[in-house]
Amino acid sequence: MKFGKRYSKGTVFMAMLHGVLIGVAAVAVIGLLLAGTKGKDDVKTSGKELAASGPAPVENSAKPDEEPLQLFAKQHGAFSSSESATLFIAEDPTLSKAAVIKAADKYLVWTAVGLTENEIDSSESEGTYRKTFRADTSSCGAIGAGKLREVLMQTEIAKINNLDETTKGGKDDDKTKGFYKNITTITTFTKDLRVVRLLLLSQYSHTENCVKITF
Repeated sequence: MKFGKRYSKGTVFMAMLHGVLIGVAAVAVIGLLLAGTKGKDDVKTSGKELAASGPAPVENSAKPDEEPLQLFAKQHGAFSSSESATLFIAEDPTLSKAAVIKAADKYLVWTAVGLTENEIDSSESEGTYRKTFRADTSSCGAIGAGKLREVLMQTEIAKINNLDETTKGGKDDDKTKGFYKNITTITTFTKDLRVVRLLLLSQYSHTENCVKITF
């Protein structure tokens, strides 16, 4: 004897169709989930690639030898006019090697310029103090003093004199020859590099007006 319920062909067909539809739906859902996950991964990857291949960071394009040079000065006073600064020097015999430096709208009386703080001694009793400043010499090439920065950075007077010697007999223009003539005159007057730097800065910030002094 057979037990069980009999099903019609229509019922069996509908059951099969229902099973197929459920299977298709399941596959579709899994497919959508995978596609969503892949999309997120693509976005992350794309973001990383965009960041890696994007424009390079903007860096300071100025060459090291064109940047302002940091120096230290021994300052005696600041005046509103060149005449006042010059008169101040003339009235004090101890300022025989002092010079006037032009910085913006001020005229400063300095007696020494060093590459380091230790080169400059200041004294409250004599009314002097150490002044940190920057000298931009980038405009001096136009008047033949393109080597001014190099001279200011020298630590031996012989190297400055040698720099002058290498130009003799050369084809430099009159402006450049004038620059080396100034060096010769100054190094004949003094062998103190602090004073050499001072007098050159005075010449090219005050007289020639190509060095920009900032603080």
